[in-house]
Amino acid sequence: MAIISFSDFSDVNAIAAAFAHDGVVILRGFAPADQVAAIRSEAMRQLELRLPPLELEAELGYPGAPKSGDEQGGSTIRRLRGMATRDPVFMDWAGQPSVLQLIGHLLSSDEITLTQAHHNSLMTKQPSFSSDTLWHRDVRYWRFARPELVSSWLALGDESPANGGLGFIPGSHLAAFPEDAFDKREFLLPTHPDAASWVAQAQFPTLSAGDVVLFDARTFHAASRNSTTQTKYSLVFSYHASDNSPQSGSRSASLPGISWSIQR
Repeated sequence: MAIISFSDFSDVNAIAAAFAHDGVVILRGFAPADQVAAIRSEAMRQLELRLPPLELEAELGYPGAPKSGDEQGGSTIRRLRGMATRDPVFMDWAGQPSVLQLIGHLLSSDEITLTQAHHNSLMTKQPSFSSDTLWHRDVRYWRFARPELVSSWLALGDESPANGGLGFIPGSHLAAFPEDAFDKREFLLPTHPDAASWVAQAQFPTLSAGDVVLFDARTFHAASRNSTTQTKYSLVFSYHASDNSPQSGSRSASLPGISWSIQR
């Protein structure tokens, strides 16, 4: 079954029900075209500046990435970090009331915090030197009192399996897997007997500029490398209820969150 998409955002209960069932929903055309254009324009400027913090493909060494910074393509940016505070256009999107109200509904909270330690990134997928991201759930790496976080993925252009668009395993946020179903980097082993039937249900949606994917931090997702001639760009932020604190001493607690009170 395909991931459920919404073009009418007024029925928040229907969106919340689909999210609770699948751990992922798509909001078609959620971001206005002029706002997407402004975000993309500033994102391109930020990429040209190459100001830290940023992450190179070669630093992670995922399949397809340059093996070191000295190789051809070794300076290819995988993501720009710290996006919320790089420019007001990003902060405006991160704190947009329509975004916060919906996420607050999904998290059953009127006090919402954006984590600056995770995601908070402009994701790029370059044609020549991008890599494969294997199946994983974000809470394998994040440390909060509760595993209840929602990520908002904004497409800044077309996304599909061909250019490395994200794929999801609907319902996997509710699944439990034994430790031996993961490799040493905590990626799910797709051939493991407990995982194979889940991976077979994976969906790789096609997105257009302005589409938003909301997904649970426990939902497994993956992406291939970009096999087209055009770079793909996406902006992703992650949120949690403000009373869901990061664990002291963890990377999740390394940067202060940005909080809002939702006005109903």
